[in-house]
Amino acid sequence: MPPPLEILIMTNPNAPSPQRSSKPSHRVRLVLILLGVVLIVLAALGILKRVHARHVLSEDTDRNAIPTVSTLTPQAAPENQFMTLPGTVKSWQDAQIYARTTGYVKKWYVDIGARVKRGQRLADLDTPDVDNELLQGQAQMRTDEANEKLAKVTADRYETLVKQGLVAVQLGDQYVAQLNADIATVEADRANVAKLQNMEDFKYINAPFDGVITHRNLDVGALVDAGSTGSDLFVIADTTKLRVYIDVPESYANSVRIGTPVTVTLSSYGTKPFTGTVARTADALDSSTRTLRTEIDVDNAGQALVPGVYADVKLALSTATHNFIVPANTLLFRSEGLRIALVDAQQRVHLQPITLGRDFGNTIEVTEGLDSDMHIILNPSDSLYEGEQVDVARHGK
Repeated sequence: MPPPLEILIMTNPNAPSPQRSSKPSHRVRLVLILLGVVLIVLAALGILKRVHARHVLSEDTDRNAIPTVSTLTPQAAPENQFMTLPGTVKSWQDAQIYARTTGYVKKWYVDIGARVKRGQRLADLDTPDVDNELLQGQAQMRTDEANEKLAKVTADRYETLVKQGLVAVQLGDQYVAQLNADIATVEADRANVAKLQNMEDFKYINAPFDGVITHRNLDVGALVDAGSTGSDLFVIADTTKLRVYIDVPESYANSVRIGTPVTVTLSSYGTKPFTGTVARTADALDSSTRTLRTEIDVDNAGQALVPGVYADVKLALSTATHNFIVPANTLLFRSEGLRIALVDAQQRVHLQPITLGRDFGNTIEVTEGLDSDMHIILNPSDSLYEGEQVDVARHGK
């Protein structure tokens, strides 16, 4: 077995020792660790910035999702108010004049626009049938009067004979009964003649009261029938005083007082306003229109007004109810009815039903549904819904 080989290792005095070479590797590791920490910190900062940005974006989105609204409180309407209502002017009294007897128009004396006095002759009728009936009735009455006289003479004679006992009592009673029958016949004839005489007098058409003729519906020779089944002959109206009728809404019906002064204006005629007074009311509402028919009397001695025209009536009303005035752009027209959007203490929307009064153009009167401490949304969006969260804008912001 050969002897072991001895290997001699020659050491270089310039070669680095193990202790010297470990120091640089330690520094490299330290630098790498610091770089890793820096990268981790930078990554963490980037993540935090992104999370903060997302949070800010979420807050902005939520803030923008809540609508911002402006609010106001309703203003109380004045207790003493003036209401202008359309009115119809009618004559103080008018009458349609018909013929009371059948005949032909013989002559007429007045035309439309003529002012007549009570009892003034308007027209004459030719009534030959009535004339003949009157003559016949008068002749019949004269015949029956002659029979009555003869019956009386005969009855008186037989009454004397009965007293003398020359004739039977029954015979005397028969002639007395005949006399009574003839007397009744004469009375009937007189009533018939009086009736025919009235019919004869009706051939003269006279004015029933002072007034103006507004219609004439007859001509000479035209046949007219008795009664109101045919056409009227004249229409006469008394215009010295006029009646103006208005319909007051239900909400103001209790405020109408008899004797209240009013102003009547005729815009189409351009005349100055007229004054009148509330004379009477229907004292009951019309079930179809829910209004109170009110009559106003206006003096028309100067004949400046004419019946049938359209009038504006300014009426002073004192309301006991608490009405409010709100801008017109606060109304919401929904399928379920008219609403106003309110904001409660939790800044949530409440759609309040209301009842409107008068329309003033830019503002509206509300008669029901509001109170003085309510906050109304100005110019609300159609998309607002019940219970929606809103943000109330600060004044001056």
